[in-house]
Amino acid sequence: MENIEGTDYPGTTGRRQPGDGSRGRVQIGLLVRSTRGRDRGRYYLVVGMESETKVRVADGDLRRVESPKRKNIRHIKSCGLIAGEVHDKALDGKRVTNADVRRELKSLLEKLESEIYP
Repeated sequence: MENIEGTDYPGTTGRRQPGDGSRGRVQIGLLVRSTRGRDRGRYYLVVGMESETKVRVADGDLRRVESPKRKNIRHIKSCGLIAGEVHDKALDGKRVTNADVRRELKSLLEKLESEIYP
């Protein structure tokens, strides 16, 4: 797959996050890619904020919502898309399920793929 870091993806229907990387722009529902560790290259959705430098990420499969992975924000790269359903549910205080995360992750990755290989 082509290196897509820091590029803009015109024509996307997802909400776009401006800026470089993910520092200072991380929010619940953001699609991120791991850049360090054993999980390097895997895609996740941010499901929780632990501190200014730590987030909790899940993919709904290996890393479930009940036991999300703790990641340093320096070890993830924002893809610039937000999973609207996960974001809205979290803001409303509703429970985000693994099925929600898997569905949104699949949808966002398809959008990302179609923008890279039209």
